[in-house]
Amino acid sequence: MELLKGVHAIETLATSTLLVDGRLILIDASIDADAGKLLDYLSRIKVKPKDLSTIFITHTHHDHVGGLAAVKHGSPAKVAAHRIEADFIGRKRVYDGPPGIQSYPGTPVDVPLDDGQKYDGLEVIFTPGHTRGHICLFDPSRSLLIAGDAARNESGLKPMDDRYNVDPKQHRESIRKLAKLHFENAIFGHGTPIVGGAAAKIADLAKRV
Repeated sequence: MELLKGVHAIETLATSTLLVDGRLILIDASIDADAGKLLDYLSRIKVKPKDLSTIFITHTHHDHVGGLAAVKHGSPAKVAAHRIEADFIGRKRVYDGPPGIQSYPGTPVDVPLDDGQKYDGLEVIFTPGHTRGHICLFDPSRSLLIAGDAARNESGLKPMDDRYNVDPKQHRESIRKLAKLHFENAIFGHGTPIVGGAAAKIADLAKRV
């Protein structure tokens, strides 16, 4: 669905986000089995994978990176992720955190990112704890936080289930870091997006974790 003008939240196992303006940016690629659904959505709104400029990956879990190889196939888009996650996404190293060995095809990361870096119009916010190199992405032009799995909004705003967090304490510190930012809208990997007042809700969550 088009959540905001030029912002498409694509309902896959873990939500993928497409930003459409002068750029075409995809954030996260769900599981391999959802790659067809992603490509069908792009086709429906007349976007071709070859038109993508960047594919950002928030973290290395299979439900965010599993479909990357299929979407990247035939696309010149640069793959961007935090430098800590790069070797895991490329399968140069086996991810050593929960939920265990990841089975997606490896795809090289072209652009290793760092905290505070700006790339293709988005600001990188380093939010480790769910994985070692998890990032959120901030789009100032839309006051939009793409949160990945820094939190979830399933039956209310909550931390991720600690069974899947490599460092539960650090995960909560990252939520408190997000609470210091100003943004109106947020999209989560799992759960309902928030349109309007998102930062206040994250700040309230930060008080509870």
